[in-house]
Amino acid sequence: MNHPHPNHLLSLLDWSWDSIEALLGLAQKVKREQKESGATQALRGRTLAMIFEKPSLRTRVTFEVAMVQSGGAAIMLDPNSISIGKRESVQDVARSLSRWVDGIAARTFSHDLVEQLARYSQVPVINALTDKFHPCQALALGQTLLEKKGGLKGLKVVFVGDGNNVANDIAILCLKLGMRFTLACPEGFEQPPDLIKAFDALAQASGGEYAQTRDPGEAVRDADCVYTDVWVSMGEEAMASDKKEKFRNYQINAALMAKAPEGCLVSHCLPAHVGEEITQEVMDSPANVCFDEAENRLHAQKAVLLTLIGR
Repeated sequence: MNHPHPNHLLSLLDWSWDSIEALLGLAQKVKREQKESGATQALRGRTLAMIFEKPSLRTRVTFEVAMVQSGGAAIMLDPNSISIGKRESVQDVARSLSRWVDGIAARTFSHDLVEQLARYSQVPVINALTDKFHPCQALALGQTLLEKKGGLKGLKVVFVGDGNNVANDIAILCLKLGMRFTLACPEGFEQPPDLIKAFDALAQASGGEYAQTRDPGEAVRDADCVYTDVWVSMGEEAMASDKKEKFRNYQINAALMAKAPEGCLVSHCLPAHVGEEITQEVMDSPANVCFDEAENRLHAQKAVLLTLIGR
């Protein structure tokens, strides 16, 4: 690729708008090629180490399948295998893996751990989800919106719920590419102030727009896509009853979607807690593209792998 890009994917904040657009273009290309001609040898002889502290369906399967379909291999390293930071230091894990593999995908509780891996690794590190960012999910949404809407600039994405890791990278994607992003959340669940400062600067540079509101009904009135995630993230189980009470007016249901324009899409990073943040009726509706987005995790991540370790 001719576009300059960082050596790692820790957050979309580190990537320029043209390198993100190049990734989305490549994701569309590899999806077409996969459907037309099947597996390739683009990553033949390459190996991805996968450090996963959290359970995973979509992320694990899509990274492994992406490597296999490209002629490479993936090695799963669960907490029992390496016990990173306990049995051995993050530095030693990163330095050792760098001698054997071509890339590291890490799904961790702490974003700091992924940043440390990147600091000491001699091979690209890909954030496969941390408590602060989830860039691969945002890229899959970007690819899905491109497919469904034909373009991205000027689109409005409304995230209804917690200003969490998924919301953070979706906001970055939107604001880097000249889209509008609104977070509708209860008081106390906004995105971090340092990020909001960065969002405002990105919006100014791209012609995008960042907003927050307490009123989801008002937010969705001109939305192109309404997005949500679970109210209680992994590691927050102790806060479950309190959060559910505070978020009960932030459910994506038929009444909320009736306030959105015709053709407005709905998505969710999955797994969904049906009956909490989203209803079965909305999950079953033609507006729901969350399984298209889940499919696109494979192709968006394949584009990331080709870009970072296919060089």
